[in-house]
Amino acid sequence: MKIHSVLLSILVAVFLFSCSDSVDSEPDNGNDNDTQPPAAESELLYFWYFDVTLPNDTELETIDATYSADIGTAFIEYRSALSGYPDTGRDASMERRNRPTALNYRPSGNQNLPYEEIADSMRAIQVRDPFLGNAGQNTLILHLATTGYEDVVLTFAAMDEHAANGLRIDYSIVDDEEWITTGLPPDDTELNLITDEYLLYELNFSAVEAAANNENFKIRIRFDVDDGTANEDNRVTFNNFSLDAVPID
Repeated sequence: MKIHSVLLSILVAVFLFSCSDSVDSEPDNGNDNDTQPPAAESELLYFWYFDVTLPNDTELETIDATYSADIGTAFIEYRSALSGYPDTGRDASMERRNRPTALNYRPSGNQNLPYEEIADSMRAIQVRDPFLGNAGQNTLILHLATTGYEDVVLTFAAMDEHAANGLRIDYSIVDDEEWITTGLPPDDTELNLITDEYLLYELNFSAVEAAANNENFKIRIRFDVDDGTANEDNRVTFNNFSLDAVPID
């Protein structure tokens, strides 16, 4: 009898443990046939590859994206702090600069060529001092149509060359410019630069609903400087701008 009682207790314990394990291994999601679709993958919409075809020693006003997904307009617009631009004697200008970097280089945006094959011909763009003047302040505006896409992310490389402490970021979602920072983390509106060293910057607009499917989406970049009127042949340098986003179902 004692042996039978022990065996019965063991069998009951095994049964209870089996039931408990079965319940834990199959969580109740309210629908036995509910399956999650695979997450949509981000796609490269635009890329700027700066190379020797960009005019040298020239005050530039706009630079078109060299790669585009053909969903709308994408170009970099420059507004100088000095009136009369692009005829300011190369002061407060946007120009080509010889500062290649592998940071954020996207082969898919440049005929799938690896960095090693294009490094010698890669260039960059520079914004030269002074940063404040009679026409306002030096400003980059990225025109980035996102028609048919959401979860927008801008990525680029930048470095200070003895000109600025950081970058100030905001955006506009309408045709007439209205610059705001709503939905951006504070760390994405004030970016620190390092002198003579490229850093990689990523601005995630996934939380900005109006940045999606918007032909008028723009991002503005300005400069945090100690003395905006200084004119000492210093600059901030940029390279490898890219915009990625997810197709809207």
